[in-house]
Amino acid sequence: MRSFRPFRWVWAAVLALPLAAPASASKPASGTISDAQPGVTWQSDVKAPVAAVGCSGPSDANCDNFKLTIVKPSYAYVVQISLDVTGADDWDLVVYDPAGKIVATSGNPAGTNEHAVLLNPAPGTYTVQAVNFAGAVPIFGSAILAHQPKDAAPPAAGPPPVFSLHTDPQGRGNGEPSLGVNWKSETADNGGTVMYIAGLQTLRVRFDDCTSPPRLRDGGNWQDVSPPNAIASLDPILFTDPATGRTFSSQLSGTTSLMSFSDDDGDSWTPSEGGSLVSGVDHQTVGAGPFAAPLADPLYPHAVYYCSQDIALANCASSLNGGLTFGPAVPIYDLLTCSGIHGHVKVAPDGTAYVPNKSCGGGQGVAASTNNGLTWQVSQVPGSLPGVWDPAVAVGAKGTVYFAFGNSDGRPMAAISRDHGLTWTAPVDLGAAFGIRDTAFPAAVAGDDDRAAIAFLGSTTPGSDGDNPTSPAVWYLYVAVTYDGGATWTTVNATPGDPVQRGTICAGGTTGCPNGTRNLLDFIDVQADRRGRPVIAFADGCTGACVSPGISSLGALATVARLRSGRGLFAAFDRPPGPPAEPLAAAQFQNDGVHVSWLQPDDNGRLIKAYRIYRTQDGQVPARIGTVSGSTFTFVDHTFNPAKNPRYEVRAVNVYGESAAKSGCDTRVVPVGPPPPVNPCAEPGPVMVSDPAGDETDQVPAHDILQISVAEPPDPGPGKVTFLLRMASLSVLTPSTTWPINFKGADGGDYWVRMATDATGAVSFAYGTGTSASPAASAGTPADPASGYTADGTIRIVVPRSGIGNPSAGQVLSSFLTRVRVEAGPTGSALTPDNAPDSLAGAGSYRLVGNESCVNATM
Repeated sequence: MRSFRPFRWVWAAVLALPLAAPASASKPASGTISDAQPGVTWQSDVKAPVAAVGCSGPSDANCDNFKLTIVKPSYAYVVQISLDVTGADDWDLVVYDPAGKIVATSGNPAGTNEHAVLLNPAPGTYTVQAVNFAGAVPIFGSAILAHQPKDAAPPAAGPPPVFSLHTDPQGRGNGEPSLGVNWKSETADNGGTVMYIAGLQTLRVRFDDCTSPPRLRDGGNWQDVSPPNAIASLDPILFTDPATGRTFSSQLSGTTSLMSFSDDDGDSWTPSEGGSLVSGVDHQTVGAGPFAAPLADPLYPHAVYYCSQDIALANCASSLNGGLTFGPAVPIYDLLTCSGIHGHVKVAPDGTAYVPNKSCGGGQGVAASTNNGLTWQVSQVPGSLPGVWDPAVAVGAKGTVYFAFGNSDGRPMAAISRDHGLTWTAPVDLGAAFGIRDTAFPAAVAGDDDRAAIAFLGSTTPGSDGDNPTSPAVWYLYVAVTYDGGATWTTVNATPGDPVQRGTICAGGTTGCPNGTRNLLDFIDVQADRRGRPVIAFADGCTGACVSPGISSLGALATVARLRSGRGLFAAFDRPPGPPAEPLAAAQFQNDGVHVSWLQPDDNGRLIKAYRIYRTQDGQVPARIGTVSGSTFTFVDHTFNPAKNPRYEVRAVNVYGESAAKSGCDTRVVPVGPPPPVNPCAEPGPVMVSDPAGDETDQVPAHDILQISVAEPPDPGPGKVTFLLRMASLSVLTPSTTWPINFKGADGGDYWVRMATDATGAVSFAYGTGTSASPAASAGTPADPASGYTADGTIRIVVPRSGIGNPSAGQVLSSFLTRVRVEAGPTGSALTPDNAPDSLAGAGSYRLVGNESCVNATM
């Protein structure tokens, strides 16, 4: 989201304003706008692209700098600044205030104009900088002063939140997960420990925030740290007291629970009483927070609550010793006040405890205790209607209560109280922008008093809480955030293109969902880490083929969504716009090169325009070996030297510059991982011969051999073998040239396959017997029509097995050799600009699998 977008009205207001005539090629270096002269234009010089070095400031001669003087008018105003880009050119816009501080930027994709809006800027001389990222044509700039409408809201201070997804690599999971985050374990590079429970397993996930998205510690694994007494369950629940780091893991067991707590993130556990002897039998919840005055506990600083439902009623018991034992359970409402399943208990900074309920007196409500759980008072949320799923409550740093619920009409709603639930704001619809008509599993967390996040599953299909796996309903994880105490909300789809469920999410309980659509069970969870990043636990019920339309998987894969970019729930950790974060990258030997790949990092408020790939060999200073666009996430290095221990790093670039390693982090350079298992059923198949790049004698890339490989994909049809010859490049083919592969058949005979060009440059593919593949020596037999070549250097020659001695599965082709021949004339004499391998004896062997067996292969 760009900060200028809320001001689209400016264009209509200023179209009639008189503008200065377009500047000449020598352009004015400065201009003034005022009430008397509200518009000015200028033309930029075409400076050399500065993508590699960026601009150092408002006086950098490498960039085009226009000095704009703003004379303050007598009314509230805005200044609209634009750069008009020609064709597919790519320019960025940076605006510096009179003190040299960046106050606005725009970094749109190539071929797109750049815009920035200054709201009531202080008078003075500003620098409007045109940064040539990849431009060849001069651009026109304009600055326009216009009235600000009285009801215009200021531009958004930051982009919408974006979330990264992390799934258990072992594929574990169950419905209704909950999680906790230990703030005490969080450092600059360690995003804290996340504890996750679903079913009987308590899992531990540790984030390494040196990169974005974070890589996972512990070898990328989710570690099973389940307490010893987690042996049976009617309901699991987990809660981490973030301030103390104590985690409670509980399994419901009749009228009590099998609970343990850990102060070392699951390395050891202490058994707990598990709740009061008269606790309920369903839907347990655990929470903790400060004691309400005047109570205090010298052994543990927080009160711990255990609440559960008993048929229709619900009660809560509190612990004064950190959850080791609990006092008697106290009813929190009666049948005349509320009924049905309650939500999760939350404790405010002042010690007030809250438990939400979906059905209280014709609406939804909250039970609250201000005296450490001795008594409870219920308040109804006016304007709410009884819901299907239990609601959620969150409390800000100064006591503001955020109530999240799904209305009976399916819409996701939020209401706010600033007096402990005595009065509430009118509920607002959080899903209107997406047309959400059914909601499941609302969950809420707050940070600063004016900041909160509400997570929920949403579908645009109304009435999707039945039991129909063939329903057209498609569910995604949504997150709504507020940064102004609920005056406005921003809702985002946290799993775009990756549904959480297809079909309904059954709300019929344990016996009312025979078609299996209760796979996600009853709730999800959201907490915040110490930097205010929302962390969401949910079960992904739609994986694999289900991501495509028309397929329902009804699984429950353990998944965590975590804020990747955008503002969190604590303003103290907001960052001003700047260079992107360091991308999470990996490098792997594959085929004929090192394949470097990375994930999109936090862009830090501005569009990522490019990625730069660096390589270091033998510990030398990293050297840039390539640049790709901001929409590309892979790069292949064909020029590495495997003997020099190559290592790679990727840096993201936006209008502010290039990403840099975080302080205290030294993991930005990634080593090269081992190659994946070779699959003969898919191209390029096993490599027979490799040859160094750049050793062709005539310095023609089309003559520079890199490797020979063989594969047997099923696509060309049964009984066929695919030979692949990789060249440095084939963007320019030389005429009268032969690109052959010679080898020994399983019968000991000599065979060849080739691509060749004639004197006009026409391309043909053939195969034959003998040692010479020159067209002057043998016309050969035309190869399969699936043969071809690509400009980036791959020659593909497909032949039937019957044409190379008719080998059967298990037999071997061997002694592979190639020489690129530039044919000198009809006699067949030729130049050989490259030879692989250097020994004429040939190398490599391939054991056939028979591509008929590859049709159903899962290799």
